[in-house]
Amino acid sequence: MTQVDAQADATEGSTPEAGDAPSRFNREQLLRKGHAFMNRVLDFGQRKYHRALGHAAAVMPEGPVGGLCGLTAQFPFTSEQILLGYAQGMFPMDKRGAIHWHCPNPRCVLPLDQLHVPSRIKTYLRKGLFQLYFDKDPQGVLRACGDRKDTWLTQRVQDAYQALFDLGAMHTVEAWKGDRLVGGAFGVALGTVFTVESMFSHEDHASKLAFAFLSQHLVQRGFTLVDCQYQQEHFRRFGAIEMPREEYRKRIALGMISPPTFQAPKG
Repeated sequence: MTQVDAQADATEGSTPEAGDAPSRFNREQLLRKGHAFMNRVLDFGQRKYHRALGHAAAVMPEGPVGGLCGLTAQFPFTSEQILLGYAQGMFPMDKRGAIHWHCPNPRCVLPLDQLHVPSRIKTYLRKGLFQLYFDKDPQGVLRACGDRKDTWLTQRVQDAYQALFDLGAMHTVEAWKGDRLVGGAFGVALGTVFTVESMFSHEDHASKLAFAFLSQHLVQRGFTLVDCQYQQEHFRRFGAIEMPREEYRKRIALGMISPPTFQAPKG
């Protein structure tokens, strides 16, 4: 046997692992290429689907914002999702067990540099008609605001806002008479905008005084806008106006750049 033949025989008798290495490499390489190809196909399909959704939303009567409201309604209803909705200018309501998102156009807002407190309300505030507090009994405020026939503020929505309170995003203003909660409101602080979601009153002027007290506090804390959602006469008396939806959404976005805090830092 020649030296070359001996080397050939030695190669043929090598271990199976060494002989299988090229084929194993080829299989792994093919699998990686296959996975990469499938990921590209899926990514292309998702992007095409998203473009189709965007096109459909753009041609809806409410435009892209209307489409966004409809898509958001399909997401899990969590406190985090509520905050994302607010950042887009939307707010949720429960209608017959289904969550619907709204973004009215125009939007009722109170620019706080135009705040006007009616003289009668100023007089009642000076007289101390009620004791006014923030964040004393959020569950009581939610319960009272939801205590109406066919309310949008169902128990699961109340629970979601309570979770927002626990996160530090939801706040209440409350009017008390002795040990009774007789009026108030709750809302969400987002950037320099504070949304008033709902109000209630069990005594004359209780909710109006609470709203005035809240608005004055927001001015002091550096907020710029109170979102009242839909125009009503009692908001108009404080200086509320109607603002185009796109302008409102712009104010939301700009306000989140350098947000104030609702409560003053403890010394």
